[in-house]
Formats: sequence, structure tokens, C-alpha cells
Amino acid sequence: SPIPKDEYNGLIFTSRNSAEILQTREWKPDNADIPAFCVGEKTQKSVKALGFANTHVANGGGAALANLIGEMNLKGSKFLYFSTPDRSFDMESALNSYDISVDTIDTYQVNPVTPAHQQIIQAVTKVSGACVFVYSALSGKHLAHILETINLTSMLKDCTLIGISRQAVEPLEHIDWKEVLISSQPDEIQMIALLN
Repeated sequence: SPIPKDEYNGLIFTSRNSAEILQTREWKPDNADIPAFCVGEKTQKSVKALGFANTHVANGGGAALANLIGEMNLKGSKFLYFSTPDRSFDMESALNSYDISVDTIDTYQVNPVTPAHQQIIQAVTKVSGACVFVYSALSGKHLAHILETINLTSMLKDCTLIGISRQAVEPLEHIDWKEVLISSQPDEIQMIALLN
């Protein structure tokens, strides 16, 4: 869909996917100095590659970013949020509580892909005794469906499940894992730190 041309006080990116989609569309900001607020350094790097000079980053997901924006005393501001229809955090409501309005534009859609049964069996066999990382509620739900459809849940009892959030692991918690660990912040570095 076309990107609105309204005057905004800032832009919001909670995923590098949005920035990368905008890059493929060869989109550049009209004003490179407009504040661009990002979740995580990877997103910030992709947003800078679009040409933004004034970026702010928060680690800890959409809630941490909303808090960062809210603490900047930007009452009456209007933001454009580049997102996906599958978002798990309500940025509009969070910022409305700070008297900041948000227009959301969906720039990408995640479509789960189901590999062939043999590929799944090989992958599960390889991770035996290792860790399985789940980065979103959608991927957790899709993985649970795949594992149940092929009846592979019993092969994971020696594996540790590491989730980026409680929502991400919920669809998989009924499986008999060696251990289920949840990152203290929705951040890949925090997930990897759980390995120690």
C-alpha cells in the first residue's frame, strides 16, 4: 500500500523487516532528520540504511519503545508506525496514553511455510539434546502445529525451549521439554544469554 504523505513528528519501526521492505521499494524519507524510533540495534541499522540520521533505539520490544517515546514528552505528536498485521503489541493504545496519535501502515505479512515431513524429521533429529529458539507467538503456534501433525513432540524431551516472550512459548509449553526458558526482554541477545 502507498506510504502516507501526512506530516509526522516521528516514525516507528518495531522490526527490521519493515525497513528492509521499504528498501526493496527504494523508498527514502522526505526528511532524513525526522526521528525514527526502533526496537533493537538490527532494526536501527536497517533504518539508518534507508537514510535516517536521527534514530533512537530501545531494547525490550514494543513496550520498551513506547516507554522511550512516552518519556520524551511528545504530547500532541503524530507518528507513523510501519508494522505487520500480526503484531503482538498495541503501539497505538500505548502511545495514545501519552497523548500521541499513531497511524499504522502494514508493510509486510508473515506467511508460515511448512517444510516437507522428511525435512522436519531430520531437523528435529539434529536438535536432539540442543536448544530450540522461538522468536514470535506466530512461529511458536506454527511450530506446535507442525510437531503435532507429524507426531514429533516426544523427540524433544532432551531439548531446551528458549522463547523471546511468554506468548512465543505458550503454544509449545504442553510439550515435554527438558526445560523452558523465557528471555527477560524480547531480545535475541538476552535469549542467547540464557544458554549460560
